[in-house]
Amino acid sequence: MEKAILFKHKDPTCAQLVKSKFKNVEDTWKKAEQFYQEYDNATEGEQIAMKVINENNGYYFHEYDDLFDYVNNTALSWDYVEPEGYYRLQLSWGGPSDEFRIYPAKDDYSVDVIEYFYMDWFDGAKVNVPQDSTAWEVCQYFLEVA
Repeated sequence: MEKAILFKHKDPTCAQLVKSKFKNVEDTWKKAEQFYQEYDNATEGEQIAMKVINENNGYYFHEYDDLFDYVNNTALSWDYVEPEGYYRLQLSWGGPSDEFRIYPAKDDYSVDVIEYFYMDWFDGAKVNVPQDSTAWEVCQYFLEVA
């Protein structure tokens, strides 16, 4: 009699997922940014078409004024975390959750470092956010208005 070999499905770790999860956020925010730029320059008829296409693609950018309004209304929270000394833009929570941690420079409110964290039960990983990214721009804006 042959023994059956069972293979356990092992879920990817946060370290394996964090770059693609950051890329998903970055890509969505870039699409939103592009939508707002094109929408502002569109005719009324083009704006109506853009809204329909936007909804059909599963996005609802047209329901917000601009990129920062979109992020502000779709993120869960913006808060200061003590004693670690960073601002958190929390996008989701539970298992999994993701957030940006914005570390201000010691002498002013300019951005020193931004990290994107992807966390799942008892696991977590981070990547540094590039300064030329839309995510950096969004996080910097939130810090400036804090």
